[in-house]
Amino acid sequence: MLQKEWSTRVHDHEIRVVNSLTGGTRLYIDGDCRDRNSSLFAPMWTKWLSARLVQGDPKSDLIEVRVVALLNVKAQILVNGQYMAGDRD
Repeated sequence: MLQKEWSTRVHDHEIRVVNSLTGGTRLYIDGDCRDRNSSLFAPMWTKWLSARLVQGDPKSDLIEVRVVALLNVKAQILVNGQYMAGDRD
């Protein structure tokens, strides 16, 4: 199974994005799967996944994942709208 991963750390929290053909795209915060998307295609950069850094706290940092997926999958991890890790355009 082909799988791609992107990761970063934010305020001592591990942020990890995993994409696989059979599992779709998943956003993990400290090992806990917080959002997933099983769509196969995103023809341009699209907000794909999101979660608050601290679950249940609407004031905590917003983690978002943007994806472009055609023949290849690229992902960016953003915190409060600012690029933190992943592929560049």
